[in-house]
Amino acid sequence: PYMAKSDLYKISGHWQHYKNSMFIIGDEDKEEEAFALRPMTCPFQFQLYLNKPKSYRDLPLRYNETSTLFRNESSGEMHGLIRIRQFTLSEGHIACTPAQLDEEFKGCVDLAKFMLSKLGLHDDVSYRFSKWDENNKEKYIGDPKSWEMVQTRMKAILDDLELNYEEVDGDAAFYGPKLDIQIKNVHGKEDTLITVQIDFQLAERFGMTYTDETGNKKHPFILHRTSVGCYERTLALLLEKFTGALPLWLMAEQVRVLPISEKYFDKAREIMNTLKAVSYTHLT
Repeated sequence: PYMAKSDLYKISGHWQHYKNSMFIIGDEDKEEEAFALRPMTCPFQFQLYLNKPKSYRDLPLRYNETSTLFRNESSGEMHGLIRIRQFTLSEGHIACTPAQLDEEFKGCVDLAKFMLSKLGLHDDVSYRFSKWDENNKEKYIGDPKSWEMVQTRMKAILDDLELNYEEVDGDAAFYGPKLDIQIKNVHGKEDTLITVQIDFQLAERFGMTYTDETGNKKHPFILHRTSVGCYERTLALLLEKFTGALPLWLMAEQVRVLPISEKYFDKAREIMNTLKAVSYTHLT
């Protein structure tokens, strides 16, 4: 669904920490219900997890979708296709046990690097370890001890991956630290292209549990990840990088066959059929 009641966002904490960036429908002070267009998919995908009880044997459990999202960006932040109010995101969430966290996180980074390499953007990005700000606790949920524990573990994963990353305080999501894959546009402004986030809190808020090997109920870790990020932003960056001359496989029109007279029509059709046979699909 493209919208949900405010109740769902209150459980996740987005209503308290992200409301200013959401499109709100209705007024809670005057009406019985208020709604919001979805700014992220996580609360919705969590409902799939809650559909039936889970065992440790079911994990890791991976959900993904190409989602349409809406965020109330300020007019001063709007910029072409790079920052828009309705966009399409390649988004996924992985519920896993503590023992599975490291490998699942590494798999998310591996997927992101694979996609960047295929798109030709791998050499243009930098990595940022976005942490919480212990001096601004109102911005986050959870206790300091848990934050430090998870950030220490995430740092160990990043070091094991041998990523050259920068540590930045205050840029974590309100529910956990994240790896931001950053890129600069042609004007030198840096934007986040892809993120991988460790969420150690929303599972508890939503009542998401699994039964472990000893029969006890536990809350899973949740990884929030993208593969190519926001489609519109990625496309804009590709157009900038290649100045419109996209790689052949990305071109809207890959080949145009132009016979110079009627007597070459048959040969032109033969060429088109040969190209179609080897997967050149955008032909005229």
